Amino acid sequence: MTRFKGLFIGILVAGTLAACMPQAGEGERFLVYFDELSANVTPQAAGVVADAVAKAKASQARSIRIEGRASATGSAAANQKLSESRAQAVANELQKDGLDPKTFRQVSVGQTGSGDTSVADRRVDIVLER
Repeated sequence: MTRFKGLFIGILVAGTLAACMPQAGEGERFLVYFDELSANVTPQAAGVVADAVAKAKASQARSIRIEGRASATGSAAANQKLSESRAQAVANELQKDGLDPKTFRQVSVGQTGSGDTSVADRRVDIVLER
């Protein structure tokens, strides 16, 4: 039984690590968090966006994927719109900080399926693609 438990834990850890690995062609990922039911970029979020811009310029990222997410608070339709608004707010910040919007690709994930209403699901991922 202990051997099976150890094998199971090993597989679980390996799967978790694999999920965290960048996808092919994917560079660095920056997470921009939002207050609940808000698409306003806070000063802390603006700092994360500025870091992403600096890294994108330094690494000459060929494209930038902007993935908007919303927690399970509220309806799925409202959360889809909220995730779109968050992605657009981050795109506006990226452009304001000097990146070409032609390199952006916005993806609205909408409401996450986790049921978690914590800040982890209230975010936009900025993914620098090589």
